Amino acid sequence: MKFGVQLYSLREMAEREGAEAVLKAVSEAGYDGVEFAGFYGKTPEEMKALLEKYKLIPVSAHIGAGAVEENLPYIDALGIRYVFIPWVSTETFSSPEQYAELLKTVKKAKALLDGRGVVFGYHNHAHEYEGGNDYIGRITDDAGLKAELDVFWATVAGKDAVSEMKRLKGKLALVHIKEAAAESPAEKPQPVVGEGAVGMEGVFAEAKAQNIPWAVLEVEKYPCSEQEYLAKSLANMKKLAK
Repeated sequence: MKFGVQLYSLREMAEREGAEAVLKAVSEAGYDGVEFAGFYGKTPEEMKALLEKYKLIPVSAHIGAGAVEENLPYIDALGIRYVFIPWVSTETFSSPEQYAELLKTVKKAKALLDGRGVVFGYHNHAHEYEGGNDYIGRITDDAGLKAELDVFWATVAGKDAVSEMKRLKGKLALVHIKEAAAESPAEKPQPVVGEGAVGMEGVFAEAKAQNIPWAVLEVEKYPCSEQEYLAKSLANMKKLAK
């Protein structure tokens, strides 16, 4: 298993210090690669050079279905292997007209990615589970997408992360490793991976059982400095993945 960082986690560092500082921090912490959430205004060639400089694999990217075509130069130049839709609103899921339009857009984007051998999938938050719904299962089935389960948001929604991984078996492409505080997890900082309420031992055991190739760290609120968090979480993830 390889370890990556969803670069949204380092958005504040990017604002303070720029894209190169972010990639340098990820590399120095010992990670294998990154998952993009935008390309910092760099050209595909500029970003490729930075990734090569810091020996990072551009494993994946969060890109909305309607933005896939315009981002193909990055996907092609960087060799991104997975693209995940980062967000779809509850309103879109619950409106037959909006959902039908979404599926048309998703299927068009999927055709473009399929032709490149790029896996197309969906990344969840908590709202996909509201009211007893299973919008993750619905869109992955309806559009033939894979899933990138965010175990934090599944936990926030009251689901057991390992059970969700098992339920998505066969469709689960990657896992977002995001820890949760025991109380009020949606509001509080995420603990270091392995020190929270998600049950990461079971998550990594199931990831190994399903041969998930990458664990992608994401953080929304830090309990310590970014550098300390990246280092401690990676050390724990490597132990959990053994």
